[in-house]
Amino acid sequence: MYNRADIGDGEGGLEGIADRLEGYTLNSIREALPDGVIEAQCSAARMGYRKRCLTPVVTVLHMIMAGLWSEESFAAAWEVQWCQVKGYLGGAKDKSPSLGSVAKARARVPLRAWEGIFAWLCQQAQRVSAPLDSWRGHRVLIADGTTVSAPDRPELFEEFGRGRGRCGRYKYPLIRVVVLGLANTMTLAACRIGGYKVGEWSLLKQMLDMLKAGDLLIADRAFAGAHHYAAYMQRGVEFVTRVNGALKVCNLGVLWKLRDGGFVTRLMINKKHRREDGQLPAWVRVRLVPARLLVRGKWTNTWIATSLLDELAYPAAEILELYARRWRVEVMLREVKVKMGADVLRSMTAQGVRKEILARLCAATIVRTLMVEAAIAKGEDPLRLSFSFAVRAVLWYAPAFSRLPLWALPEKYSEMLGEIARHKVPWRPGRQEPRAVRREMKHYPTLRTTRAMWRLDNAA
Repeated sequence: MYNRADIGDGEGGLEGIADRLEGYTLNSIREALPDGVIEAQCSAARMGYRKRCLTPVVTVLHMIMAGLWSEESFAAAWEVQWCQVKGYLGGAKDKSPSLGSVAKARARVPLRAWEGIFAWLCQQAQRVSAPLDSWRGHRVLIADGTTVSAPDRPELFEEFGRGRGRCGRYKYPLIRVVVLGLANTMTLAACRIGGYKVGEWSLLKQMLDMLKAGDLLIADRAFAGAHHYAAYMQRGVEFVTRVNGALKVCNLGVLWKLRDGGFVTRLMINKKHRREDGQLPAWVRVRLVPARLLVRGKWTNTWIATSLLDELAYPAAEILELYARRWRVEVMLREVKVKMGADVLRSMTAQGVRKEILARLCAATIVRTLMVEAAIAKGEDPLRLSFSFAVRAVLWYAPAFSRLPLWALPEKYSEMLGEIARHKVPWRPGRQEPRAVRREMKHYPTLRTTRAMWRLDNAA
């Protein structure tokens, strides 16, 4: 929450406008992201700035609000932010900074500061989630990757690369994002951003040192393979993954059979990977558990690979239930891409794209952390609470926080958490959704050129 005693008491001029903007912007998340953290990370990134109307605190909160606001644009978020302050305290002579000035303010906040803010939020999320993050003594984490698109500018194509599919080269640059999260609370623990041609494993490998000995990682086939398993084991990390599609299970040797139909085997590590990393062993020992999974509408017989070898301590049914939690990372990514508008980015520079992604991830981490706090305070399961309602609560409680004295803020904060805890979603285990569009939105042909070129060819 806001940490000044003079909320709303700003004077005229730039300093007065800056004080009012700081005092009346998104106060419902200022407990989860204090002003001091933003200022400290900007100072650590050696961001120098004079006293402006748009301070680093205002700018960071503005970018986070762009992820929370339903219109999902920087312009809309700024207009709402300014009108709220103007409506409460603005004078007749107060004039909104131009959208160009707001864009320059976003550019002034260094990427390193955003990385520091996101890392701090992830640490707070892990601290809050500590009572709920374990299964049989293992902290359970989930990992997966996705791609988001950016404007078709030469600089972005050069930075992130251009993909190619069945229909030819992609029209827009794609940015690959890999996230690491806590399975039992769906809060983010880390992320890495790279070009489209950078593999998901390469990005996850950069985050492995953040894992602790005894952690349990759940991932899909992109993170499966003997050399991947060896990298996990070298750090004392347990794993549960679906086997790589190239693995011929019928050709593997059997060290010993298990009563559940599975067996323990040795997976040989390719000499190519051992030449690249001299610390890799010649083989790893893993347990394979038979599974029948519904994959994109079809039942498929496959195998789940795990380092949990003891079938008595870790029965096959529990391993399969554990792997089912992997879908939660897909839900996390959907929230960031669809609910927070990160699927199609607006920034025109490579630095801006990275900052926009981190701002969306910061927003998601803040909302999920508040949901965990609400669940613990009210004795609820955080996975049953509504993410959409939590976003709405953050937005619409913010004006109330702005008008209250400091001594009344804790009670209002507890009230907001109570409202978040009361809104639950139905329990829907095993839910499957097709990746397809049901309804055609508009009966217009696809535009196969730029709008500027179309105007040149068709304008009267």
